[in-house]
Amino acid sequence: MSSLGRNLWLDLIRGCSALAVCLGHLRNAMLVDYSGLVHPGFAMKALYVFTGFGHQAVMVFFVLSGYFVGGGVLRSGTKFLWGNYLTSRLARLWVVLIPSLIITWCIGLIIIHYAPGALSGANYDNWHSGPKPGEYSDDLGTFLANIFFLQTIASPVFGANGPLWSLANEFWYYMLFPLLAVAMGFVGSGRYLSRAIALALAMIIAWWLPNDILHGFMIWIMGVAVFHLQPKIQSLSPKLARIALLSGLILFGLSLGYSKSAMWMKVISIEPDFAVGLTFSFLCLALTYRPFPEIRWPRIAHFARDLSEVSYSLYLSHFPLVVLISSTVYGSRKLAPDGLVLAQFLGWGLLLVGFGGLLWWLFESRTLWVRTNVTAFVNTVRVRN
Repeated sequence: MSSLGRNLWLDLIRGCSALAVCLGHLRNAMLVDYSGLVHPGFAMKALYVFTGFGHQAVMVFFVLSGYFVGGGVLRSGTKFLWGNYLTSRLARLWVVLIPSLIITWCIGLIIIHYAPGALSGANYDNWHSGPKPGEYSDDLGTFLANIFFLQTIASPVFGANGPLWSLANEFWYYMLFPLLAVAMGFVGSGRYLSRAIALALAMIIAWWLPNDILHGFMIWIMGVAVFHLQPKIQSLSPKLARIALLSGLILFGLSLGYSKSAMWMKVISIEPDFAVGLTFSFLCLALTYRPFPEIRWPRIAHFARDLSEVSYSLYLSHFPLVVLISSTVYGSRKLAPDGLVLAQFLGWGLLLVGFGGLLWWLFESRTLWVRTNVTAFVNTVRVRN
């Protein structure tokens, strides 16, 4: 752990995961695929490795979300209140989501004017992401559906903002887990009627959600398991703690390699997202009680805090800009990564991170203010009624 009760190890992982997603999308849209490189050096291989695990980074997000959000639900115990919980979650999500949707719409107007082919799905196979053929939609209905987290369920993602798919997953996990926790008597008043209603609602939501979202919920629950198991391993000896950390690093690394190997997936037949989530959960458990050397590594600690703070804003804002850069500056063609091209790649990457930081400063940093004032307003209305 670190000062102010933050776990800087997890902050560092969350921030680097968001950066990996962002730079991975930029690399896919701007640089040739790894198979097109001629005798790449170590630095080039490291760049392609770091930027090649964007989807796996989302599984890391799911585990961390289960740990922090699901753990917070369990921590509340009998004091759990749906009103406070929903206000907190929706404020957290909407403060960044709504501005990001508006920005996505504005960027889409520019792309439609200068490079309409980029939104038709013509570059999907080349970029390994982006709008699929016939799925681009920026109308009001899709906008509202995305505000209420119905993308990939009842509507496509809004505009060119493909990463919004995971936000629908997150929101419905936020709903499912408290309902199940109330139904099982882990949180809330414990009244039988409340538990029965919660169970019925959880079953309806689980029946309604697509299977791939439910599969992701199992990975999210792994983060809750980390929270539950954390107190039970506090008494590990330093030697066992080091062994657990080393084992977690090795297993997580192996799972990342496995998720990229079609051959091993045929042999072992374990769902790769599940393997990544499970092994990262083990690593996360090993890190939850390991102190971060903040005094020895002050710059890394500062980097971890700052990058973690802007990770959500960066995640929601970067992809429309990637599409804009690739389609208008480079004409959607991919470049061989020589020195000049890599300098451009670094510059665009800094721009994306800087824009995410600006979005954080304008909106996400006000989340606590929004939540506090909305909660006060709701409580005032409740008292009056």
